[in-house]
This record gives sequence, structure tokens and C-alpha cells, in this order.
Amino acid sequence: MKTLKLTTILMLIMFATGQLFSQNADSGTEKEAVLKVMKSYKDALQNLTTEGTFELFAKDSEVFESGGIEGTLCKLHRTSFRTRIRAF
Repeated sequence: MKTLKLTTILMLIMFATGQLFSQNADSGTEKEAVLKVMKSYKDALQNLTTEGTFELFAKDSEVFESGGIEGTLCKLHRTSFRTRIRAF
């Protein structure tokens, strides 16, 4: 009987603390943050500049284009991206 009581109490504590320490991130807030970053990037491209866009990406991020890895944003900027902006 003592084992059953102990097991029941431990299970109740486990369920109670599980709810207390679970991650309840607001997905709406996260979505707004992502949309804000994407809008900042889009605005920079429409202004034909990359100024301030490097802060929008993680340092180890990679660019995927045309079905493959183009490399880092810095590499893309040094090679083809700068040429594309100049064309406009």
C-alpha cells in the first residue's frame, strides 16, 4: 500500500511540474518576428542594397538556390549577388 501511495504521489508531482516547466512559446509572436525579418530583407533588396541584411542571418547560415547550396551569405554577396543588384 505504501508503494502505491508513493507511486501516486510521485506521478502527481511529475504531471504538475511537467506543466509548470513546459515551453509554452506563443507561436503568433514567433511568426510575427519571422515576418519582420523577411520584410526587412525584402525592403533592402527592393532598395537595391544589402546594407543591414547580414544581421538578419545567423553567422553559419547557408543560401540554397536553384536546388543547391550556394554557400554563405557573404560568399553569395561577393560573387553573384552584387552583380545582380548592379544590373538593376
